[in-house]
Amino acid sequence: MSVATVALTRRAEALGKWGDALAGDDFVALPGSELTGWFPPADLARFAATWEHLPRDETVTGGVVRERRYGRLMASRGPTGQWSFAPLPHRAFQQTAEHIPLYDGQARMFSPIPESTLTDPALTELIGIDLAVVAAAAPQLSRAEVGLHQIRVLATPDAPGSPTPEGRHRDGHDFIGMHLMGRVHCAGGESVIHRDGLPQTRMTLTDRLDSLVVSDTRITHEVTPTVADGTTGVRDMLLVDINER
Repeated sequence: MSVATVALTRRAEALGKWGDALAGDDFVALPGSELTGWFPPADLARFAATWEHLPRDETVTGGVVRERRYGRLMASRGPTGQWSFAPLPHRAFQQTAEHIPLYDGQARMFSPIPESTLTDPALTELIGIDLAVVAAAAPQLSRAEVGLHQIRVLATPDAPGSPTPEGRHRDGHDFIGMHLMGRVHCAGGESVIHRDGLPQTRMTLTDRLDSLVVSDTRITHEVTPTVADGTTGVRDMLLVDINER
């Protein structure tokens, strides 16, 4: 068996294992130490560098300092299980007041993710990983609308960062992939998973591509504030909203 075949087999086994965990526990943690090995380093570095060009999110309130872009893709699964992607027109992002009371159901218009980033092979590869994990838990999934959020949360010595100013919540999607793209000069930012009748699960994403995939209809989640370590603290995330279509 060739090295490439062994690598593909191990990857398929990992995706299946994570899908089983998602189906059983309604969330699964994916280690960045494994995921980063699936990407050419130059591709991952190029994609991560796009967080350096995010505009200020003017829709967030309460002193939260956040930068953000938003975009959408339509994903279709082919007969061999591979996913293909097509950019969708830019539009406002909207969540119901039931899910996110903080914004009272308002449509929020974020700056668009450029098409060059939407079609970046590192991004589509990462979305494909999310979809493969979700499809292992929900085999009927063959077509999905994918919402993409590039988010940078800033913390200063005078003001902590707030990754989830809405607190414990659901976002109103079928599944969500949460991927750490980078963090510097900050502590905190602990991800908390709430499942009815079970103890909280708490973890901190620290390394690039440390990730969570969650069943948003079945759990609630939040992230604790980030605290700067003496200079401006930065936490960069990619959120992948997955909704069956």
